[in-house]
Amino acid sequence: MEHYNIIITDLTRYGTLYCVAGWDVERERMIRPEPPGANAAAEASRFWDTNFAGDGQVFAVGNKVQLTASTPPAHFPFPHATEDRIVAAGSNITVLEHLNTSQIIHQVGESVSTSPSDAFGGHLIRSQNGKAYVPAGAACPSLGAIEIEPDAIRFYSETTGNGRLRLRAVVQHQGHGYDFSVPADAAYRRFTQGQMAALEADANASDSIHIRLGLSRPFAAVPCYAQINGLLFL
Repeated sequence: MEHYNIIITDLTRYGTLYCVAGWDVERERMIRPEPPGANAAAEASRFWDTNFAGDGQVFAVGNKVQLTASTPPAHFPFPHATEDRIVAAGSNITVLEHLNTSQIIHQVGESVSTSPSDAFGGHLIRSQNGKAYVPAGAACPSLGAIEIEPDAIRFYSETTGNGRLRLRAVVQHQGHGYDFSVPADAAYRRFTQGQMAALEADANASDSIHIRLGLSRPFAAVPCYAQINGLLFL
C-alpha cells in the first residue's frame, strides 16, 4: 500500500456510476483510483457511485485528495492497468484543497502530450472516419491530455443503437480530425440538459482548451476507443 495525493482531472459518467482519474502530484503521473474490491471480471465494481464522485463529493474535478491504494492484481488488463490503483478498504479519502481551472492546468502540465498518439505512447490507431483506438492489451498509458485552440473542436450528437443520444466531438490536431465520444461528466450533463449551444459558446470564448483524453474499456472484440474525459476552458 502507498499514499497518494491526487488532483482529480477526469470524471466520466456511465449511467449512475463514475470513473475517476487524476494527477499523482509526487510521482508526476496519472492514476485511476478504483474502489476496494474492484474486480476485473465485474466491470461495475471498478466504478464509483454518487456517494463518492460528482459535484460536492470527494472525487470532484479540481479536488486534491489524499488516499491509500495498491497496484492492481497481475490479471488486470492493459492498457488500463498502467494507471489502475485499488483504494484500500477503510481508507480515509481526504480532500486537501480545491483548485480552480487555471491552477489545475498549471499543476498537471506534465501530463500534456504533443498529439493524441503521443498521449497513448504511439499505440493510437486512427481510422479513416476519425475514430481512434488502442488495441486491447497494449502496454501503454490509458490516460493523457492535449491542448488545442478553441476553433479546433466541434461538438455533435449521435443516436446509438439503443436509441440514446450521445455527445461526440471532432478535434482537429496537426492536420488530422479525431472523432471522440465525450463521457466527461460536466460536458455530458450540459448536453443532456439541452445546453450544447452553451457548451459550444464556452469553447469558442476560451483562449485555449485543455482536453483530458482516456480510453474506453474493451468489450468483446471492440478495442479501447479514445474519448474525452474532461474539458477545461481557459
